[in-house]
Amino acid sequence: MKKPQAEVREDYIHDRFVIIAPKRHERPHDLMDKEDQPVSSINCPFCKEDVLINLKGLYRNGTKKKWNVKVIKNIFPAVTPDNPKAYGYQEVVLETQVHNKEIGDLPVSHIEKILHAYIARTKALARDKKIKYVLIFKNEGGKAGASLVHAHSQIFAAGFLPPHIIDKLTKAQEYRIANGHCYYCHLLKKEEKSPRRILSDRNIVAFTPYASTYNYEAWIMPRHHHDNISQLNKSELRSYAKALKHITSKLNAEQIPYNYYLHQAITDEDEHFYIRICPRRAVWAGVEMGSRLIINSVSPEEAAQFYRNHRKK
Repeated sequence: MKKPQAEVREDYIHDRFVIIAPKRHERPHDLMDKEDQPVSSINCPFCKEDVLINLKGLYRNGTKKKWNVKVIKNIFPAVTPDNPKAYGYQEVVLETQVHNKEIGDLPVSHIEKILHAYIARTKALARDKKIKYVLIFKNEGGKAGASLVHAHSQIFAAGFLPPHIIDKLTKAQEYRIANGHCYYCHLLKKEEKSPRRILSDRNIVAFTPYASTYNYEAWIMPRHHHDNISQLNKSELRSYAKALKHITSKLNAEQIPYNYYLHQAITDEDEHFYIRICPRRAVWAGVEMGSRLIINSVSPEEAAQFYRNHRKK
C-alpha cells in the first residue's frame, strides 16, 4: 500500500501552519514515556489530612474529612490579588482523595463533580471586575509539566488577556462578520461528518482537529453556542464527563502524558467554549522552535481511529 504523503494544513483561527507527516503503523506505545511511575502517598502534600483539613478551601464537594473534590489556594502563585503589577488568582483543584488515581480512572459521576467545581470557581472569579481571563488546565505526567502525582488541575485568573487569546478572538469575530455564522459552530458540524470524529451525542462532539498541533490532539465541543463552561446544563455536563473519561483513559492506557485546558475571556461574551486535550508524546525540536511550523507525525484521521477503537458502549 502506498505510504501517505505529508500535507500542509492551516489552522485559520490560531494563525499557524501544521505539517501532517504520518508514519504508518506507528502506535502510541512505540515511543511512550515511562518516566512517570506510581509513587507513595507518604510524602504527598495532598494526602496529608491534617494539612488539608486545616487549610481553608475555596470549594468542596463532600464532607470536611471525606471530600470528593476540593479547591484550595495555590501556595506558590505567580499572580495575586494584592499585587497590582501581576493581579490575579491561582488555585488548585484536588480531583480526588485517592492517591495514584487519575481522571481517566474515575467514574463519570465523579468527573461531573470536577466539572461542577470548575463552574463554581469560574463564576466566583468572574465576579471580580478586575479579572479579564480565566484559564482552567491540567498537567498529567512529567513531560506535561506536572510536579505532583496526585490528581489535580489548576485555575489561573488574570487581570489581562494574553495577546494570542486576543488574536484568536479577533480572528473568530472576523470570520463571523465575513460569513454570517460562528466559526466553531460550522467546524463542529463539519468535523462530526469527517473521519476525525471520535464520538458524539445530542450534546457534544469530540474530534481530532484538521490541523492538529499535537499527536492525538482532541477537542470536546458543545453543540450549543455556549460562551463558557458555566452555561452547560446537567445533560451537557454528563456528556462532557463521558467524553473526557473516554479520551483520557485511552491516553492513560498508553502512558501518554497530556495537558487539557478550557478558558474564558471575561470581556467576550460570545465565545464558543470547548475543552482542548493536548497529548505530549512528541517533543518540539529545531523546526518547530525556529520556524514555528509544527510537524505532527500522527495524522488526525489516524488519531481519531485510535480513540474510536475498542470504545465502550
